[in-house]
Amino acid sequence: MKVSLNHLRELVKTDISAQELSELFNLHSGEVEEYYQLATASNVVVGHVLSKEQHPDADKLSVCQVNIGGETSQIVCGAPNVDQGQMVIVAKPGAVLPGGFKIKTSTIRGVESNGMICSLAELGLDKKFVYSEGIEVIKEKCEPGDNPLEVLSLIDEVMALDLTPNRADLLSVMGVAYDTAAILDVELTPRKICIKEAAKECTVKIAIETENCTSYYARIIEDIEVKESPQWMKSRLIASGIRPINNVVDITNYVMLETGQPLHAFDYDTITTNKISVRMANPGEILKTLDEQDRTLTVDDIVITDGEKAVALGGVMGGCSTEITDTSKTVLLESANFNPSNIRKTSRRLDLRSEASTRFERKIDPKRTILALELATELFQKYAAGKVLKGHQAVDNIDYTEKVITTSTKQINDNLGSNLSNNEVMDILRRLNFDVKEDKNNLLVTLPTRRQDMTTYQDIVEEVGRIVGYDKLPLTLPKTVSKGFLSPSQLFRRELISKLTGLGLTEVVTYSLVNENRINDFTKEPSTSTRVALPMSLDRSTLTSSPLVGIIDVLKYNINRKNNDIFVFELGKRYNESEKLVVSGALTGVMSQTLWQGKKEVVDFFTVKGILDTLFDKLHLGHLEYEVSKDYKNLHPGQTAIIKDRSGQVGFIGKLHPEYAKDHDLKDVYVFELEIEKMDQVKRVLKKVKEINKFPEMTRDIAIVLEDTVLTKDILDAINKAGKRMLLSSEVFDLYKGTPLDENQKSLAIKLVFSDPKRTLETKEVDQRVNEILGVLKARFNAELR
Repeated sequence: MKVSLNHLRELVKTDISAQELSELFNLHSGEVEEYYQLATASNVVVGHVLSKEQHPDADKLSVCQVNIGGETSQIVCGAPNVDQGQMVIVAKPGAVLPGGFKIKTSTIRGVESNGMICSLAELGLDKKFVYSEGIEVIKEKCEPGDNPLEVLSLIDEVMALDLTPNRADLLSVMGVAYDTAAILDVELTPRKICIKEAAKECTVKIAIETENCTSYYARIIEDIEVKESPQWMKSRLIASGIRPINNVVDITNYVMLETGQPLHAFDYDTITTNKISVRMANPGEILKTLDEQDRTLTVDDIVITDGEKAVALGGVMGGCSTEITDTSKTVLLESANFNPSNIRKTSRRLDLRSEASTRFERKIDPKRTILALELATELFQKYAAGKVLKGHQAVDNIDYTEKVITTSTKQINDNLGSNLSNNEVMDILRRLNFDVKEDKNNLLVTLPTRRQDMTTYQDIVEEVGRIVGYDKLPLTLPKTVSKGFLSPSQLFRRELISKLTGLGLTEVVTYSLVNENRINDFTKEPSTSTRVALPMSLDRSTLTSSPLVGIIDVLKYNINRKNNDIFVFELGKRYNESEKLVVSGALTGVMSQTLWQGKKEVVDFFTVKGILDTLFDKLHLGHLEYEVSKDYKNLHPGQTAIIKDRSGQVGFIGKLHPEYAKDHDLKDVYVFELEIEKMDQVKRVLKKVKEINKFPEMTRDIAIVLEDTVLTKDILDAINKAGKRMLLSSEVFDLYKGTPLDENQKSLAIKLVFSDPKRTLETKEVDQRVNEILGVLKARFNAELR
């Protein structure tokens, strides 16, 4: 928000400089990004071009004789629009222009030039405010030698505010004036509006057909003259960053800047009926806006219609069909109040950000709706020679009841650590234009409608604190020191991260929003997606059903940059029917290698399985079980398993399906996902320490042939049960398939370790126990000793 201090001084009695006010605003109100002079130049005057002749040695240069007030100067000018009789801006020799550019007498192609005829850009104004290629021709009444900055109302200071979203009231000069008056403790200058109405009645009919428009006011102004705005108005618009167009458009913009209430002017002669109605757009309805773009509308868009077709996009932009032109004679002036949520959705979806939509999105003061209409009407009458029809038409459904907040001086002092008296607090609130009444020990503060950001007594405390000045509040030490602590679930998550990091994985953080087409990449069944209403892009439109979707992107990003060995995990959320915290991971490439031996450990299914087994062991969560699964469409059906602990299924592990991996330019990627809540709920099982066995161990290796469909887990479970207490451990160390075995057979080599903590085992009893084990395997799985 850029504020012209000339404009501000019309509403507040002060002669404070922009620098001083900026310093006070930073302390008491909002952040001031910068302050500056609107136009800066020294030793410049108004000049009258007495004659113009062609330069004798240059086709595009002119030699001008210019009266600069009491003397005539010869100036060589290259502007194509310079001409005899014009009043222009002349920088005399010795003048200093923006950027430190100094003007001096010079010879140009053999002709002496004593100064320069300037454009507004050369006085420091942004080029977007300069209409023609060339010099500025002054149309205001003036004399040679006058100060052109004064003639063009360019002697002004600008203060640029960086506003927070809650301070919508500061999106107007009036709002800044209220804060300035409170900070300086000075009076506001009331705006007096005088309108002379014609005898002819304003008969336009207004209808509101949607609750998303809370009020709509309209006036009819006839016989207007569309022309250039007065210079003072153009200069204030330029100071505020708005390019002047014509008096009709400029008046609506000027009033919006002052009041914060956006207005719109329709060419009333183009409206085919005597009715204005406000409704929601029909699905697929087309409206050509003022930027000559055909906009396809939705049911969330508010439109202004002539009773039949849409003529404007409410709160965002007008339509081409009712645009003000140089030949327009009758204006319908609109001042309305719309639902901020709908305006925000429309402007973002259509990428139509405007000064009007910015104000509607943050809520406007409902009491300014009629004020802005009347102020604009007065300006139309004064600067467009308009005839104002009698009365205005309106539909107003706003509840103007002002909110009352109860607080007390004690409560304010307790919150601020201050020692303000009751009178001091009441004086500050009255300076802010709040109505304050005493009720015993309480203060009843009535909030003005312009401060819709205030809802609780804490807001009152903040207002008092900022006007006093936070730098003026006494310093106080905290009365108590609160000892921080982590909850058990937080401690578990931190431990989980620490253990995974210790196992060689790196933590990553990915986006929770993904492309809608990818939400079922790692689910058993189609997932219910939660879609963002107004996504920034299609790739960030839907909440993910698994952090693995983002991790896959991390792998692609790194592999594309020749980082092929990747072992990552993430603690993230899975958004399905419910929100669950999970730990997901992916591994690919070489886990470890010994260069001098030429050995490499390439990641495979058992690498990831080993990491998870070790993780559960280090977290004292017990033993994991794995069951083959074919339920995950994007995982390899032969290398995927669900993971179970004592509580049931806790996650899954698997290799990316070759087709899915190919689609993402990946190879041999292994993934896992575990539900943290289920892990955290499992009772920790601490290992019991046993005395080291004093007696020797005896080992036996057996190789059995059995059906390929039999799970190794079931074989080991049967062996451990049959081995009883004598069997210390059983471990598969070889798997063979091929000749001379049948196609549906496999050979497993298993190492059995026997021991007894009380005595040395004899060979015959170990052999007997091995035979018992083989008998069990034969009976249950038809396994033969190889």
